[in-house]
Amino acid sequence: MKVSHLYTILLLLFTLAGCARIAPETSYSYIPNVNFREYSSFDWYKAEVPKPIAGGAGTQFNLLLDQNIKEAIASELVKEGVRPELDDPDIVVAYDIAVDTSLVENAGYSFPSSMGYGYSYWYGYRHRYSPEGMPNFRPIQAYPPGTVVVDIINPRTNQLLWRGAAFANFDPTSLELDEERISLVVAEIMSQFPPTPDITR
Repeated sequence: MKVSHLYTILLLLFTLAGCARIAPETSYSYIPNVNFREYSSFDWYKAEVPKPIAGGAGTQFNLLLDQNIKEAIASELVKEGVRPELDDPDIVVAYDIAVDTSLVENAGYSFPSSMGYGYSYWYGYRHRYSPEGMPNFRPIQAYPPGTVVVDIINPRTNQLLWRGAAFANFDPTSLELDEERISLVVAEIMSQFPPTPDITR
């Protein structure tokens, strides 16, 4: 009898662990009074390369991670009827991952204080869109390390319109990538885009 109880407890723990893996802790915010349903095309935000790293990405950049995250985001947008468009997209998309900035040597670098210092800057790119008017905005370093952030930006005004974030415990320097985990985390973030008025939290 005691053994069966032990098996039941172990099964429950494994189930809870599986749920935590599938549903990371998420948060969302967006500019009110924007009709997100009008947007039907997207492209990637063209980030600026800081002068100290001009000519290419930094040594910590993981090309496969970048590709997997972008593919996962694109897949979720396409499901919502938002198609890729290079010439004149309705929105542009950026992502970032919060990193432990105490481990990053940033002497001689500068970055916009409003956006902060995350993985994107770590590998040599700088986001310069404006978070003005975004409720509960936090720069990337204010999130726990390992948090994935996805931003939707208006390419004409350069204004941040929507942000979704999930604490996923991602280590962008790891050589081992869990592609399934990446897809699940991104799907959880993008599940609230386009937003509805009751999801900002």
